Amino acid sequence: MMGAAFQYYAEVTGEKVAAAQERVVARGVLPNSRISPGYVRGEDGVLVVERPKARVVVQAFKRRDRGASLAEIQALLAKNGIERSISGVASMLSSRMSLGEIHFGELHNTRAHEPTIKDRGLFERVQRRTVSRGRQAKSERLLAFLGVLRCGTCGSRMVINSYSGNYRCGDTSANPCQRRAAVKADRVEEMVLDAVRAYSVTADLHGRASRRQQIREADEAIERANAELDDTIRQLGELGLLGRSASQETLGKLIKALDDAHTARARLGDRGESDVIGPEDIDKLREPAKRLAAWRRLITDTIESVTVAPAMTADGRPSRLWDPRRIDIRFRGQHP
Repeated sequence: MMGAAFQYYAEVTGEKVAAAQERVVARGVLPNSRISPGYVRGEDGVLVVERPKARVVVQAFKRRDRGASLAEIQALLAKNGIERSISGVASMLSSRMSLGEIHFGELHNTRAHEPTIKDRGLFERVQRRTVSRGRQAKSERLLAFLGVLRCGTCGSRMVINSYSGNYRCGDTSANPCQRRAAVKADRVEEMVLDAVRAYSVTADLHGRASRRQQIREADEAIERANAELDDTIRQLGELGLLGRSASQETLGKLIKALDDAHTARARLGDRGESDVIGPEDIDKLREPAKRLAAWRRLITDTIESVTVAPAMTADGRPSRLWDPRRIDIRFRGQHP
């Protein structure tokens, strides 16, 4: 009953929010706070052109049209007091906000505010230059895109540099990482494979127990969350406290815990235990693509994180020497 009530209120609230968003977009107000350089929000919420910075933005578009790199555009903006990451520069150059438009989900207003880029031809040429490189090939490195490899300085995900063969800190924030970690792909991948093999043997997992244990623990977590929610609703009902604000807050937390438990279970997928294979079975696979996919699955099933510390000497200077102690591998359920 309480679940149905919360669902009803959620639907009603969602409808009200959607209607409010539709009204503000039609009025020319951007519902979120992501404003491109060259604009400030006016008293009525409509974006107003900030002339000095808008001129810099126009200059950035023109330089990009002439072939300037994103790094060069970033330097131009920074010189004029506009701090943006590389991804932030790319986002600015592709945002149709500069044309005076608002696009918020399925809501659109093509005449929301004054444009900073009045030459649509310039804007379209910049878009063609942005996408001219074409689709990039997906990396076949073992740890690429798994999300387990982390920079030991800032905690950002590490990405593969296909030219150098290194994994490096992928931080793209406005305040970039000061000591970006990097490591040879072959070395860290070999360490991860050795660790997973050893872990599978010593824990008697053989690649299957890990999946079974995760599924069992996720199902048990859902049962506990369900039971706690049901007991709490029953107790509050018996005491006549269901309508109290404190009770609603408590029930909200329990419902969120139940949702989180279902989300964690969903991440494990619906694969059966027979689909989960261990290191020995993976080594028998003849097709490289299937072997790579199987290793990636086993790694994400068992490993929580692989943290790479930056290579430093004893006195704090960058070092080129390989030190396996820089790599910290933690398995799921393993406490720091």
